[in-house]
Amino acid sequence: MSEKEIAQIENSILQARKEGLLKAGDSTMQSHGKLWGMDVFSWINPKPAVLAATMDSFPFPIFWISSSLERNEVLEVNVELMAKIHFSIILDSENLLNGSNNIVSVTTLKEAFDQINSLKIKPSILLFTYSKSDWEYQKNRFSDYLSMAQVK
Repeated sequence: MSEKEIAQIENSILQARKEGLLKAGDSTMQSHGKLWGMDVFSWINPKPAVLAATMDSFPFPIFWISSSLERNEVLEVNVELMAKIHFSIILDSENLLNGSNNIVSVTTLKEAFDQINSLKIKPSILLFTYSKSDWEYQKNRFSDYLSMAQVK
């Protein structure tokens, strides 16, 4: 390979990285309407302090789907949020948890939605947050499931 080809490849890689970082860093909470009587929100790559403050302002109990790291970071900011979290679902194949009454680990979003559907209360909030490297894949799965479930 010539130096010019290597330089073009390097520039392409740098540009893709910049776009990816911009996409991952530009994060706001999205509203998705209602599912099973719950207000539904998603937030990809939230900052823990901002997420904690937002969750604290929610007027209803929260069903929260997140990674274990994300949950831990938010609760480090405000441990009193535990009183607002009705049920926590950890979407994390690496850190499976069992034994607690209000927390469960799952490996797929379908399992998460099945858990929520069996435990739902009205009024409440369904919050999906995710910050791991496969965030784009999980965001798409979340949106796909909502589209399918909200049509029924």
